[in-house]
Amino acid sequence: MYTKIRYCGRLRDTSEIEVFADEVEDLCRSHNWPYHRWQEDWSKPNSLKMNLEDGVIHAEGHAPLKGISFNPGAGHEMIWLTCTPDGVLNSLFTLHDPAFTADDREYPWSRVKARLDDAKTYIAICNLFRFVAGKYFDGFQVMEETGYWKHGDEALLEKYLEQRALRERQFEEELSAIQSDETMDPEKKDRIILDLIKQWGESARESEEEN
Repeated sequence: MYTKIRYCGRLRDTSEIEVFADEVEDLCRSHNWPYHRWQEDWSKPNSLKMNLEDGVIHAEGHAPLKGISFNPGAGHEMIWLTCTPDGVLNSLFTLHDPAFTADDREYPWSRVKARLDDAKTYIAICNLFRFVAGKYFDGFQVMEETGYWKHGDEALLEKYLEQRALRERQFEEELSAIQSDETMDPEKKDRIILDLIKQWGESARESEEEN
């Protein structure tokens, strides 16, 4: 079970890319987060091509990225703090499709899925974003579902994550019970499952809008 953090931004000064990446690397080392430095040629155009085969992503071509990507822990997605020559934050995924995580091709949004049961790492990710946003970026923005980016209250964050995890467990248990009921008419079962999924989706959207 996870929640999403979306982020975007543009480096204030592209000449600082290596200094910026060095500083993030130091933070990764302090948290024992595996990382990868990107030092690709910015003078070459983007020729990246990606495809999915048998559940595995294959990439070929040139991705003009400099910066660093890292994994903040088991169960979390990779975080990409890599930029194209214009200083805009991009990843392999947004280079392939700028609207990969949001409908904004001019200012693509990257995304990290973070575990609901790991508030400590969630806080560390947001604190890292706050630090680099103020020091290196213009217009760094974050969209996330917990409200923590706005209020900064760790107790409220932990409460939200616990309640969200509980709701997801209840949803999964209810869905599993309906699916395994062999006495129910198949058409009725399909309607109930569809309604349940719709209700869950509406509840999730309302929670995101509130925060």
